[in-house]
Amino acid sequence: MDAKEFVQSILNLSEQASNLACLIREDPQLNERLTASKSDRMNGEADFKTLADVLIQCTFSHGLKRKFPGFKINVRGEEDGSFPAQNGKQVKLEITDDVQNTRNLLSQVLNDGSVVEKLSGAVHKNMEVHDDFLNKISGIQLPDVLNVWIDPIDSTKSYIKGGDSLESVTVLVGVHHGGVPIIGVMTYPFTKQQIWGVCYGDICVTNVPTPLGNSPIKTVYTSNLETDERRDKLRSQGYHVETPTGAGYKLGGVILGAASFYLVSRKSTYQWDTCGPHAILRALGGEVVLLSDPETPLPYNESMEPNDGFIAYLDKQGALKLLDALK
Repeated sequence: MDAKEFVQSILNLSEQASNLACLIREDPQLNERLTASKSDRMNGEADFKTLADVLIQCTFSHGLKRKFPGFKINVRGEEDGSFPAQNGKQVKLEITDDVQNTRNLLSQVLNDGSVVEKLSGAVHKNMEVHDDFLNKISGIQLPDVLNVWIDPIDSTKSYIKGGDSLESVTVLVGVHHGGVPIIGVMTYPFTKQQIWGVCYGDICVTNVPTPLGNSPIKTVYTSNLETDERRDKLRSQGYHVETPTGAGYKLGGVILGAASFYLVSRKSTYQWDTCGPHAILRALGGEVVLLSDPETPLPYNESMEPNDGFIAYLDKQGALKLLDALK
């Protein structure tokens, strides 16, 4: 499987996902009506999924497998492919090549024919992303078996809230092989930005410029579950601590140079949050390592359990210095 063709397909499908996210979000009443509650895996608090989450994941999975029928591509994600129908039952959104099938499925969720038609059209609309950096991975052969993690809408609560919060919303796609993230694509639907990276074998390519990273004041992103004690300790050591929304957005901040590090000490993220951004960081020479063993990268498999604590960085020595400051 040619890396250029495969990454091109992920970019196209991610752009399609971005289009769906914006289409659903631009109608406030539609967005509010198409929000369902689900149990939080970690602490039982209210969590939410939207029709955009489910529709994007199902559309992406179908599109990737359709493009590469001869390869074993295991697509897993945050959602289970179901959404509440108008009759109160759960409907499985199994996308096929048949647009009428999509209309029939969406009609079980929506009672507005014009909206059903609009969304069905977006599901079956082909998008094409042009990026000259893809030529750098032309001819690279990927393994025949690939595992894909997708977070169709990272920072769902921001997506529901809208307004300025939408800048933290991302569509995250990560590909791992042998427990190592090798391809990552991050798409920001509401700021119209898409970044990607490939790090496989001796090849590391990304469309992200290497951040300067020479500021004397190091910014650390943390989870909102981080303790005040730990944040205060970082500040006392001269670090600037911020807590933006969304794991993907925070990892993107390290990738793009808005932050030096992203520190997570509690089990508050999942593999679908980290796999894609982790691959991009690796392509830039960075890493995401376990707090319990800073020489061990965050591993990937098919587990739905939360990740252990980690630190994401581009500057390894700086990350080790930060960890020493927390001892």
